[in-house]
Amino acid sequence: MIANILMGIGIIFLFSGTLGLFTMEDFYSKIQAIGIADTVGIISVIISLMLKYPENMGRLLILSIIILVLNPAISSTIAYHAAKSGEKVGRENK
Repeated sequence: MIANILMGIGIIFLFSGTLGLFTMEDFYSKIQAIGIADTVGIISVIISLMLKYPENMGRLLILSIIILVLNPAISSTIAYHAAKSGEKVGRENK
């Protein structure tokens, strides 16, 4: 029961992150929406899988640690290089 609820919460976060990618106008807002929502969504799904399949808990724990470390690092790296290449913050006035 709890695993199914966590799976649903994870799917909602993943969907909202993807929706944020298409609705946000600023590049940095898109990166933040995807980075935060996907990290929370994937961790929620992994915890759900840990509850459903405890025999794979070690593998899932390693996977969750990798995601918790790499996802924010990759988002920060993308934003850093976008700033270095001259990407402006905010909407452009046309």
